[in-house]
Amino acid sequence: MVKKESIQYPILKTKRLTIIPLDEYNLRLLIEDWQKMESSLGVEMTGFKLEKEIAIAMKECLQAVIDDSKNYLWCTNWVIILKEENRIIGGACFKGKPDEWGNVEIGYGINEEYRNKGYATEAVNQLIRWALIENNVQAIIAETDKDNIPSWRVLEKNGMKKFKETEKSIWWKLVKKGVKHDI
Repeated sequence: MVKKESIQYPILKTKRLTIIPLDEYNLRLLIEDWQKMESSLGVEMTGFKLEKEIAIAMKECLQAVIDDSKNYLWCTNWVIILKEENRIIGGACFKGKPDEWGNVEIGYGINEEYRNKGYATEAVNQLIRWALIENNVQAIIAETDKDNIPSWRVLEKNGMKKFKETEKSIWWKLVKKGVKHDI
């Protein structure tokens, strides 16, 4: 187990949400013992269990955080906490630091019982705003399944536009104002 250190990190807030990037210690707890992570963050206990696919992705995030701790904000999971309930209702992440063109990919998910209430749109908006402040970020991109219309709506409401389609996916992009950009 990694010893918990006092790390300064950005806490993003909206009217209804608090969005916190997990440090290495809490990211490890997210994978190994969700309830200990909730206790560490001081939020309500939920008894939530990670789906296998998400657990695998979080292990990859953890390895990226370990490998590049100074850029961990681009690799970690950001928990989405509903202020009213002081409960984790979802998560979001950037899928690595900005690439050579300044692209950074975002991913997100909201627990089923909290969907269709605007929480994903609100959280993604704050994360996009945070990312676009960074000098090395020129564009935010995202991938959705072709049939995931609610996720399309989240991205459209945040100003993202379709720029590529594959057999299974649609790719979205939001370019920083004042930047000429080709992916």
